[in-house]
Amino acid sequence: MPMIRIPRDHWDEVWFALVSSGPISRVSEKPTYFVTDRQVRMLRRKKLPFQLITDSKNHIGGNKHASTRPTI
Repeated sequence: MPMIRIPRDHWDEVWFALVSSGPISRVSEKPTYFVTDRQVRMLRRKKLPFQLITDSKNHIGGNKHASTRPTI
């Protein structure tokens, strides 16, 4: 399941697009969320800013090894 980070400056716009498209799960105190592949495609199609977070262990505990790839 993809994990994304929403930039604070655009949080409201991205958040409303996500919740209108289906369920999301908050991962931490930071604006980091689990979303579906469909929601990632929707954010890209609408050109909304977010960072797709990739984690080689595919879980939150491995965050120190996580890398981020900005997606615009």
